[in-house]
Amino acid sequence: MPDMAKSDDAAVPGARTLVLMRHAEAFPAPHGDLGRASDLSRPLTPSGRRKAGQRGTQLREIGFHPDLVLISPAIRSSETYTALGPFPAAPPPTIVQEAGLYESGPDSILDIIRLIPDKFNNIIVIGHNPDLYHLTLDLAGRAIDDPDKSVLIRGFPTASIASFRIHGHWHDLAAKRATLSLVLCA
Repeated sequence: MPDMAKSDDAAVPGARTLVLMRHAEAFPAPHGDLGRASDLSRPLTPSGRRKAGQRGTQLREIGFHPDLVLISPAIRSSETYTALGPFPAAPPPTIVQEAGLYESGPDSILDIIRLIPDKFNNIIVIGHNPDLYHLTLDLAGRAIDDPDKSVLIRGFPTASIASFRIHGHWHDLAAKRATLSLVLCA
């Protein structure tokens, strides 16, 4: 986790952006090996790299540029971030590999996000299903009833993105306390 020194907690920060992204399509584990080591070492497919590149373009088009990137220890997560392409930001984002993003559950991911110092305003978390999907649904609440966002009812396939606007401190983030602003699934 990045430097956890808190910034001025007395001041309520402005709007922040939290992007939850499922990794892009990866190759299956060799020889059907279902072990943790094999799963962590699965690389992206060529189609997964292309889709991640498209997602990067879409994020840049809406003006998103992360100042913090949290990725799971799985190779497919770091390859997804790389395939997004460069974001026009100076300085470059802080990139943290976070073990707690792999098979830990949506509550654990939310706990990790709550530990983020307020100096970070635009965060992308790249991880796995079902955890990211369930966290997306928890944060979105009834927003999935919106016709533009109802696609979430069908799931969170590879390279899906849910972008939220957060008003307040990261440590205050809770279910239904975020505004779902963008969903990219398919």
